[in-house]
Amino acid sequence: MSQERCHFHCTDGRDVVFDLQGRAVTEENLRPVCADVAAELMHGCTALVDWSAWIVDVHDAYGQRVMTFSFAEIANEVGCLSALAA
Repeated sequence: MSQERCHFHCTDGRDVVFDLQGRAVTEENLRPVCADVAAELMHGCTALVDWSAWIVDVHDAYGQRVMTFSFAEIANEVGCLSALAA
């Protein structure tokens, strides 16, 4: 179970939150880390934001896209759908 450094950038296509540090994760942990990143951003933001168009865009250490998850999909899984509506 090897770990790889990935960056979990968040965007709605207009605004972006870059993950400059990244995290060492295994392939099995990518989805749970995406859920954590999205939940942290939604719960940590004090402004009213419509998160429904936001995604977590995961890139490896070389800048290549690994996968993408929508906040809506993640919010449904972790039970924070109320955070999607501004």
